[in-house]
Amino acid sequence: MMIKSVLFSIFIVSYAILNAGENSIWVMSQVSTNNHYKVDLQCDHPPTLSGFQSCSLNLHDKNVIIPNADIIIEGGMPEHHHGLPTSPKIIWDSDKKTHKINGLKFSMSGAWQLKFLIDKTENLPRDIVTFNFQIK
Repeated sequence: MMIKSVLFSIFIVSYAILNAGENSIWVMSQVSTNNHYKVDLQCDHPPTLSGFQSCSLNLHDKNVIIPNADIIIEGGMPEHHHGLPTSPKIIWDSDKKTHKINGLKFSMSGAWQLKFLIDKTENLPRDIVTFNFQIK
């Protein structure tokens, strides 16, 4: 139980911004609620209010990327009790070997949440992963 707790703590706070600067890659990593997946959310830059975001999602099981999963995205601003201003969809990009997020946009600064419902994979059960972040 101690190892599971330590691993969960490591992944729950894992956050990195790579290549500092205006065009930096923004990455958050987290373990799903029931510890079935390690999930990486990666965007071309930190979330902004200007236009659609270019982001992808990678699911890992034992360090192997899981392809072509059925994933539903939900999100919004919990403190303001509203959802996303768009209805983003997630599709498998076989060329880039990632789950691409299409139509993701944010409408105001503050605390945001993105929740990914992992519904169907080859041999693993359903699970959820939630990312919380701030847009300034």
